[in-house]
Amino acid sequence: MSEPTTRGLDPNWVAEQLTSGGTRPTATFDGFIGTGQIGRNGRYRLDWGDAEGPSTVVVKLPAADAGVRQIGFDQGLYPKECTFYRALVDLVDVRTPQPLAVEIDTDALDFALVLEDMAGSEAGDQFTEATDAELALAIEQAAALHGPLWGADHPALAHLATSDPDRGSTRDLLSMFLPPCLDRLGGRLHDHTVPVLERFVDLADTWVDRPVETAGLLHSDFRPDNFLFGRTPEAPPLAVVDWQTVTLGASVTDVAYLLGAAIDPGRRRDIEHDLLATYRNHLAAYDVDYPADRCWDEYAMGSLHGVVVGILATIMATETERGNDLFALMLNRHAQHALDVEALERVAALG
Repeated sequence: MSEPTTRGLDPNWVAEQLTSGGTRPTATFDGFIGTGQIGRNGRYRLDWGDAEGPSTVVVKLPAADAGVRQIGFDQGLYPKECTFYRALVDLVDVRTPQPLAVEIDTDALDFALVLEDMAGSEAGDQFTEATDAELALAIEQAAALHGPLWGADHPALAHLATSDPDRGSTRDLLSMFLPPCLDRLGGRLHDHTVPVLERFVDLADTWVDRPVETAGLLHSDFRPDNFLFGRTPEAPPLAVVDWQTVTLGASVTDVAYLLGAAIDPGRRRDIEHDLLATYRNHLAAYDVDYPADRCWDEYAMGSLHGVVVGILATIMATETERGNDLFALMLNRHAQHALDVEALERVAALG
């Protein structure tokens, strides 16, 4: 079966989006790049003739798999990324590829993002232990995302605050996804992991409905696979990509998610307090006063976010061997993080 029509695979459509001052480039598809689980990224080469313009762009597309594509729209993943690039990217300071065109057609289950090509950068790898320098860059970018809209009542955020009452509870969703998740990951999960996942499912609705003193912006998948590290002098040191899960919540959850899975648990225990202090210092540049005790409490609760992502992504993403290894790594580390900070006990106390 051929994949549904995707405008982002049409070189003429791409060229039309980039036409400027009457000058239209010739666009040539150069192939797919990256290891996306939910979407795909294709690179186009551009010939402007005697005019000036970027030599390449990246076009982000929905998944080729019809089932994954449907899930991407049903769960609001593709619409959220388009909302970020249409309405939010200019309101925050985080470095991300700049959007050149944004198109979405929910009826046709299609979208296309034409983005700046950061060819001088290299994607991070979840399986490679993040260095101290890389973590420092990531913490700085987290604050650059969170600080500008901290506690803000901006109209653009309304798109993220709405929920679909027909989707049911998080507990029901996780209860449905957990058994096939465990079947798929099998022996990859550690002995301590499965009991954490099973107990958390019962507490999931309490966790989702927990009070958050200052709701802010969240990337929600803030980890090395979604970072581009600069490898040339012209490239930014770190750019953040993949905004399909952007939402509202306790912003420090992004930091908990990053540290929970990007580094070995033993190393995390040694450095997490120092990195949280660095995060708070960066936020202070945006006149954000985030008390250390509240930061720690919300960070501890945020450790469970990775459990949610790991369970759902295992089933929602196109299955690959790398994907299964990745989700098992994440669930093992996030479960250990939750145990270390007594997150389940914190949630149970709310009930």
